[in-house]
Amino acid sequence: MEFRYDVRDLKFILKEWLPTEEVLECERFSGNFTLDDVDMLLNEGYKVSKEIVNPINAPGDKIGVKFEKGVVTPVPGFREAYQFLQQNGWGSSSECIKVETGMPLVLYKANAEINTAACPALTSCVKLTSGAANLILRFGTQENQDMFIPKMLDGSWQGTMCLTEPNFGSDTGDIITRSYPTADPRIWKIKGTKMFITAGDQGTGDNTIHLVLARPEGAAAGSPGIGLYIVPKYWVNEDGSVGDFNDVTTVGLEHKMGLHAQATAMLNFGDDDNCRGFMLGPAPDAKGFSQGLAMMFHMMNESRIGTGHNANTQGAAAYYFAAQYATERIQGRPFGVKGAERVPIIKHEDIRRMLLDMKAHVEGIRAMIFKGFYYLDIENNSKDREKAKKYASFAEILTPLVKCYGSEASLGVIAQAIQVLGGVGYTQEYPVEQYLRDSKILTIWEGTSFIHANDLIGRKMRMKEGAAFAAWMKDIKDFIDADKNVQGFTKEMENLAKAYEAAADVKATYDSWYANMSTKRQLIPLYAIKALFVFAEVYVAMCLIDQALIAAKKVAGLKPGDGDYVYYQGKIASARYYANNILPNVPMLAALIKSEEDTVLTCPEEALVVS
Repeated sequence: MEFRYDVRDLKFILKEWLPTEEVLECERFSGNFTLDDVDMLLNEGYKVSKEIVNPINAPGDKIGVKFEKGVVTPVPGFREAYQFLQQNGWGSSSECIKVETGMPLVLYKANAEINTAACPALTSCVKLTSGAANLILRFGTQENQDMFIPKMLDGSWQGTMCLTEPNFGSDTGDIITRSYPTADPRIWKIKGTKMFITAGDQGTGDNTIHLVLARPEGAAAGSPGIGLYIVPKYWVNEDGSVGDFNDVTTVGLEHKMGLHAQATAMLNFGDDDNCRGFMLGPAPDAKGFSQGLAMMFHMMNESRIGTGHNANTQGAAAYYFAAQYATERIQGRPFGVKGAERVPIIKHEDIRRMLLDMKAHVEGIRAMIFKGFYYLDIENNSKDREKAKKYASFAEILTPLVKCYGSEASLGVIAQAIQVLGGVGYTQEYPVEQYLRDSKILTIWEGTSFIHANDLIGRKMRMKEGAAFAAWMKDIKDFIDADKNVQGFTKEMENLAKAYEAAADVKATYDSWYANMSTKRQLIPLYAIKALFVFAEVYVAMCLIDQALIAAKKVAGLKPGDGDYVYYQGKIASARYYANNILPNVPMLAALIKSEEDTVLTCPEEALVVS
């Protein structure tokens, strides 16, 4: 089936919904980009995704990356596609901070979304390189930047982040990989093992630049003692040339459910006691404290937003394939009509239900994600520092919503896409089953869903003594108050208002639980994911209704058959469906949370295990 993507919705977001011009007028972008560039960039990006990126997706899944005699061989075409994106402005040179050619996030991520839908195994390698480069740009010395950044941006070298160890996953404070000082204070020896390293030895470039968490000799215990190091696979000489092997050995590749074209590696550092790395940031202080984990969180947060975005793009691609199939597959007759001719399955009520459910989720989550990118653009580039500060906190709050809700909801979207295709959806002859396998990891990558739910209730709700979250909630309430009487959307706004009040109750419930930790301690994590879904669904609904209000004004001036008439009708339908079919879940979830139902806690552990 032909790869298709809804570029029109991305254009709507950038040109009709978000205040993109505000971002483009920031000093960094002024004179480089205008709204007039959006159509050209997205159209060209779509062409790249169809002609360069998507053709390696299915073959890459079937062939898979190979590991033989210690050597990784990428799937045919993978290296070339990676190099094309990096060398032609579709990759890290457009995504990284402090780069003259950099695009606003809202613009870059629109193109990246299309390419990710076309081949997620490929674009995650680009994102990792961008994230590693951004860490060096933020915290590295000028020498570090001159040595690594040009080759990372032009595709010659790629980047990774190395956190997880065989006995330590999300509990990064317990890692045991060690670092030891050398005669050169810039350079430390590294010794340890890292696993589940995405693109750890992908073979897309001539060198791999690992960003490695390690504990310096004599460091403080736990997270405060961890340092961060630039560890190239092949040593980089003072003049920037590639030197000798740096004792970074690929032990093996994981045999995965999906993303077969992407090398997820186990790496040994310093088997021969000859692995070296450049320390990022200051050396450990007198108390043995380092800033490694705090610095790495910058890359992790970028990756968390990217992971939720990645998930939604795969859900979107699966939905578009399902919709395409539904118009072509002839099966069955209209319900209750005797003697009728067989019809395309899109005529059947339940197929239409699934398609609209997919459409509403994909468009709503996309809107939430791009709202976050807009906030980050203002935070990083606006001269209005008060506004930048406010939007920075909004972006922080949205990060766990995007990552957790985006990745969890995508699984339901893709499963429904398979259902629309019926039996053939379960076969490898159609692309949707691959999206399900590829996307499941995204609920686990960069922290499991619970970790992000816990981040929301434990950190984001409470940061700045709750003032940031209160401001974010007020932003939603202001929207409701301003538009509650808009003609044609009374029911939807009523549902949003009820959901908002339920979400406020959930916030109050959690405040009460935290104030009574001695008796309510276990309820806090027990209901964390449900609480996150409450706030995510309220925010997604607000975004969809906000878009629908714009669409309603636009469609009022059009006639059936006009170019954008159907598109705007679809935007309105997405908002109505989500507000009237999904949003009513919020008060029910809120009531469940407030009930403190605790069967999970009272059920004996032994009853959960088969003896």
